[in-house]
Amino acid sequence: MAEVVRIPAMDNSEQRTFGRNVRQLRETLGLSQENLAADAGLDRSYVGGIERGERNPSLSAIINLASALGVAPTRLFIGIGEDERATPQLQVGITAAETSDGLTIRFKYDRYDAEYFLLSGATLAQYNEVIGVLKNSLATGKDRSGAVARAFIRATELWHNANPSDLWTFLISRAYCDRANHPMANARLNLEQSWKRTSGWALERVLVGHYGEFLRRNRLFITTSNKAEKTAHLGIIQDSRIVPDKADVLILYYMDGKERLLGVIHVKASLAERRTDDVPMSQALIQAGYLSVFWTMDSKSFPSPNPVNRGELGSAAREDMSDKRRDFEEHGHFSACFSYNRNTQPTPEVSDARARVFVCDFTNPDDSFSEFLFDALRQRLNR
Repeated sequence: MAEVVRIPAMDNSEQRTFGRNVRQLRETLGLSQENLAADAGLDRSYVGGIERGERNPSLSAIINLASALGVAPTRLFIGIGEDERATPQLQVGITAAETSDGLTIRFKYDRYDAEYFLLSGATLAQYNEVIGVLKNSLATGKDRSGAVARAFIRATELWHNANPSDLWTFLISRAYCDRANHPMANARLNLEQSWKRTSGWALERVLVGHYGEFLRRNRLFITTSNKAEKTAHLGIIQDSRIVPDKADVLILYYMDGKERLLGVIHVKASLAERRTDDVPMSQALIQAGYLSVFWTMDSKSFPSPNPVNRGELGSAAREDMSDKRRDFEEHGHFSACFSYNRNTQPTPEVSDARARVFVCDFTNPDDSFSEFLFDALRQRLNR
């Protein structure tokens, strides 16, 4: 649950009080120092120094300890810092609490203190591992999209039964926008704006990371090529609607020792994310005989105490079909749509849709997405 936590500037006596609070909570839970350190992603000797009042913990360590102990950070400061005028404030963006049922993610969502139940069997240690991947990757340099991609991929590995779009929407995006997970070098970074830029590149890396090797073994290649490479491949299509910069991921294959274009993948977190801007180029690609695939998390939820990530495609029933779904099934603006939100309704098997909506996850790259690309390649090679 997002909250404003007041962090006192502790003297030696207050450090000892803080350490005593940590030790008492740990012992109440029956945890060893080793267990707590592992759950909090900290060194055991560092935790020992905190409990003895010898170490003044960093802000990130305070947050990690509170999360590992299943309490709000304020609980660790009982008996410390009664004078609020001397206490700076820290906005905690996301926390987690383990229960007998599983794991609950808590965050501020507009005016709500929102909760999202992740998964039965999910643990706080796993949550801290994912956050640790993100935090440690962000701390190593400026490859923010790589940090996001690595954290998300680890989350899907740990929780393969969870809804991938929920992991992206309620965990990874919230954790990225929590300043506690960023190094001091990012102190002036507008995290909301940074997420909008970073997340798009990160999703492209997730796509290539999950499917790349499997497709390569079967003569297909997907790549986030640079502008020069995109221009070289797309320049063979004589159509003013083709804009290489709008090609997120290229689909390539080899024939007669030459690299050839099979199509383009448009990678979007949500359908509202510049979807219509891609339609002109998508139509030009399809008319020229190339694939134009829409690949999305179909992420969409509304502020509430318990938000639900329903997505934007809506009902698959013809009478209740949304305009966004009509873009695919009726108008065929793209070759197909692949959603990684398990709440998305796929196109019914009996439908005569011009382009189908499929629902996938990250359990196995040998799925309907890769099969769709293989079918397209077989058709191209048999021409």
